[in-house]
Amino acid sequence: MSDYYTGWRAQYYNFFWHTYNKRTLKAAEAMIDLAALLAVPERLERRPRVLDVACGTGILLKWLLEQVPDLDAYGVDASADMLAQASVALKGWSHVHLECVELGSDETAGLPYKPGTFDLITFTNALHYLPDPVATLAGLRRLLAPAGQLVLEDYRERELLLIRKVFRWLVRLVDPRHVRTYTLAEASSLCRQAGLSIVCEKTFAVDWLCDGWALRTSLAGGEG
Repeated sequence: MSDYYTGWRAQYYNFFWHTYNKRTLKAAEAMIDLAALLAVPERLERRPRVLDVACGTGILLKWLLEQVPDLDAYGVDASADMLAQASVALKGWSHVHLECVELGSDETAGLPYKPGTFDLITFTNALHYLPDPVATLAGLRRLLAPAGQLVLEDYRERELLLIRKVFRWLVRLVDPRHVRTYTLAEASSLCRQAGLSIVCEKTFAVDWLCDGWALRTSLAGGEG
């Protein structure tokens, strides 16, 4: 998603962003319906399939594998250096597939998978990079299996005007590919425009600069 996460920034990402990751991924984890994943083998006679989009260093995938060890776990990220960290973190787990891919806005969001593949797709801390979020979310929707779930999470700078202006200026200075952040209401609207139904959602505090939001969606109208 960004050239920012290369080299030493990728190598020490978990160290510098430990508190942020702990708080944001905890919110994302709470959105995931683990019972639905655990029921897949009996219901569909196969392992559950999970895709973590912008998987970074693999923290969320590792947590998912700890909860549901028999997963087919897929992770994609645009940074090969971040994926190198994920490969180390996930070493020893079976059925893990990591690919260096840039998200797009085509029928399957630029990802090399067939429609209807995944029982869970997670997309955390990266919506702010998308130039066409509705098209990309619609592509991710097409990758969901029937009864699949798409979990999103991201941050939003606090509403204080001065903080917002300074924060946005600093972010774009160090990370030019950053597009914009969204409120929970705006993110929910993007999901609905992409053909997704909101199942549950929440906001949470990250730090004095940022709040966060997380939501779980499903296929609209029971499609699939």
